[in-house]
Amino acid sequence: MLKQIIYISFFSFFLSNPSISEIRELYKEAPNSQKITLQLVKELETIKKTDNAVLVGYKAASLTLLAKNSKGVKTKKGYFKEGKELLEFIISKNPKNIELRFIRLTIQEKTPKFLKYKEHINEDKSFIYNQLKNVKDSNLQTYIKGFVLQSKSFSIEEKNVISEL
Repeated sequence: MLKQIIYISFFSFFLSNPSISEIRELYKEAPNSQKITLQLVKELETIKKTDNAVLVGYKAASLTLLAKNSKGVKTKKGYFKEGKELLEFIISKNPKNIELRFIRLTIQEKTPKFLKYKEHINEDKSFIYNQLKNVKDSNLQTYIKGFVLQSKSFSIEEKNVISEL
């Protein structure tokens, strides 16, 4: 009996949450592929509001991407609203998390104006610009830096500073 409990605990630990590095790679490719968007959504479907904040942020982002690939205005609006509300919730609980701010900025840059979800662009851009140098995880820093260097929100001067990190 003890072996069964250990076995179940072991596998539920590894099967419960996807790795953040895997999710980052999927997220990077998802805007260009409906197939990858669906894979990202599937990987994150079991994530709840109380789970790892970054995974919750990516789940929120995956819902906004799902909206882009859905049919029907009502369905699109529903997915986008759900993703936006989840992202705003998790950022309100973790306002100093640079990866969550990065996720929100990536969404807001690509969101059409009629959705009126651009109010945090300058705030998030400034936060990322000022805090990226303090990120200890080199993979995360490189990941965010890659976005910044192609972003329309950052000036050439800002990109030059960030490229030196």
